[in-house]
Amino acid sequence: MKKYNLGIDIGGTSIKIGLFDLEGNLLQTDSIRTNKTSKGSFILPELADYIKHKFTIEDIRGIGIGVPGPVAKNMIYSCVNLGWGEKDIVKEFKELLAIDDIIVRVANDANLAAAGEIYKGVASGYINAFMVTLGTGIGGGVIIDGRVVDGINGVAGEIGHTHIDDLFNLDCNCGKSGCLETVASATGIVRLAKEYLRKSNKPSKLRRYPEFSAKKVIDFAKAGDDLATEIIDKSMEYLARVLAKVTYIINPDIFIIGGGISNAGNFIIEKIKKYYYPLVVPFISHTNFEIATLGNEAGMFGACYLVKW
Repeated sequence: MKKYNLGIDIGGTSIKIGLFDLEGNLLQTDSIRTNKTSKGSFILPELADYIKHKFTIEDIRGIGIGVPGPVAKNMIYSCVNLGWGEKDIVKEFKELLAIDDIIVRVANDANLAAAGEIYKGVASGYINAFMVTLGTGIGGGVIIDGRVVDGINGVAGEIGHTHIDDLFNLDCNCGKSGCLETVASATGIVRLAKEYLRKSNKPSKLRRYPEFSAKKVIDFAKAGDDLATEIIDKSMEYLARVLAKVTYIINPDIFIIGGGISNAGNFIIEKIKKYYYPLVVPFISHTNFEIATLGNEAGMFGACYLVKW
């Protein structure tokens, strides 16, 4: 009789593996190194070997896998951080495990973080959610009627590459310029701050530092530094403008804010809401905004959620 599901989050440095019972309770976690040599050709074989030696494979009902790249209908299109191009991970992984009666599904890691939050996190009880991860870049995850939405090319929810800014028009890693990621991610806030410092004569404690982090900008804004406050307000205004557009497309029950910037907590939430509501009223009178709660375990919970049916 099947007893467990595995939720696996493949990252560029490590692979997190969660063992769950069939009710979605996390029983144990493990981690192995992500071996990216030879264009990531060892990642799946080493993961399969670890699972076969660590667990009784006959007890495993399903394995959900999150990867850092676009996925559609269980097909990976590209994972540059892992060295992968197009890849049928389900077929390959089932062959490596050498067992037929096991469910294997794969999705983008940001989408699975969103799924994790509605499964066992801050959005538990909701069925329509949009998650934004504000880290080095900006990721997004879409859940509609309780299901992960990939899109035809696996880029559903990737709002970080929405063109939003014509004022600073900073270059993005995607090859475009003016993307949301260039002004509202952790690196984007720093770049925006440097633009403000260059163009403005306003005094600011930021001028004491040749280099600084997004956290430093947020901390100074919290402390009342006028220029730092102006920078964070502008950054969150850009984000709010994109979330307003998302609202008119999918009208989610809740926006979940995750990633390193979310550590600023309610300070960031209130900044987003300040600019969001004037853009959606009178059509939308209330939308829930919450900080993600599962942290680094969100991807594992989401991967488990992927195979709960």
